[in-house]
Amino acid sequence: MTSLQYSLIALGVGLVAAMFLYNLWQERRSRKQAERIFGLRQKDPILQDDSVSQEEVSLRDVSPPEHLSDSRIEPRIHLTDEDEGLEPDDWPLPAATVEMPPAEPEPRFVAPPPVEPEPPVAAPSRTSPPSRTGVEPEGPLDGAIEYVARLRYAQPTALVFATLLDNMRRISKPIRLFGRREDGTWEPVLAHAARPYDTVELSLLLADRSGPLSEVQIDTFCRRLYEFATEHGGAVSCQDKAVALEQARVLDSFCAEVDMLIGLNVVSSSGLDFPSQDIHDLATASGLTQGGDGTYGLRDGQGRQLFTLATHNEMLAAGDESIQSVQGLSLLFDVPRVADGLAAFDRMAGLGFELAARLGGQLVDDGGRPVSRDSLAKDRQRLEMIYARMAQLGIPAGGERALRLFA
Repeated sequence: MTSLQYSLIALGVGLVAAMFLYNLWQERRSRKQAERIFGLRQKDPILQDDSVSQEEVSLRDVSPPEHLSDSRIEPRIHLTDEDEGLEPDDWPLPAATVEMPPAEPEPRFVAPPPVEPEPPVAAPSRTSPPSRTGVEPEGPLDGAIEYVARLRYAQPTALVFATLLDNMRRISKPIRLFGRREDGTWEPVLAHAARPYDTVELSLLLADRSGPLSEVQIDTFCRRLYEFATEHGGAVSCQDKAVALEQARVLDSFCAEVDMLIGLNVVSSSGLDFPSQDIHDLATASGLTQGGDGTYGLRDGQGRQLFTLATHNEMLAAGDESIQSVQGLSLLFDVPRVADGLAAFDRMAGLGFELAARLGGQLVDDGGRPVSRDSLAKDRQRLEMIYARMAQLGIPAGGERALRLFA
């Protein structure tokens, strides 16, 4: 660096120092003038003690302005006739009556009128169907287990519903159609028969063994119906979707709890197969009949199947003498589809013990554990509880609703 640069730096530092000293002198001068004018020195708030100065006390004792006392309530003094003409200094204040402004009455609590308690409402069962809103079936459709839609006409109209049914069958849920004739009677709607109806009701099953009805299935169902009405006329009304979905969910949950298939197996104790002819003789002697697939079934007086008997290997075809022996037998009992389930269960268990004794085998459950009459008695108690629950919810075992839900 050159000497010129050093000189400039020194000059700059000197100017800054001169400015600082000048400002300090000005501040001290102004403070002294203020002290001479006001006659008192302010203390440093950090260094002052807790004692209060005389000047501060005098300032605090100054009376407030008159306008600050307007909010007070002053007593009003009334003089008697004897006090008239007296100077204010001679007023007999002790004899004066003082009238204070009437005090506002204190708020009084008024108890509300007693409210009659509402009657208790029973909580809905976790698996009971929810209440329905919207379309309620007028015909044979079952609103408790079906989603219902309606198609109305101003007068009886003959239409062919084959195309509509074909489109709706792709929804993969059982569908029913009923039409009301002019005389008020209801009948199933045939796909290719054009019969006059003033009202047609359609339904989707809310739940089956494949699961509950879905939102997509409801949307497709209603859209197909609206498209049909746009082309052929008629007024369409559908049940509320949200209510139907909740009802389907609850119904499917209940069906999953009671949907049971009880199986009893007869296996060989010696490891040898059972002669097929002995099986056929024992089954037919017990009232079972053989079907086309080789299985045996026991039916009630109305033709409804109670339980079945099948082999563990290939099914014994009716009249097929090429199969001389089988490896084992299975007795199957579909719990929700049997009307008199307890009696059918007893009969199936009795047949299982008889087959095991006559064929030289052993009766076991699906897990391969030996079955005794005591263990079957416990199973029977559980079955009794299931049947009672189904009847309580309006879906008795073996009834029309159960047969549709557990198809």
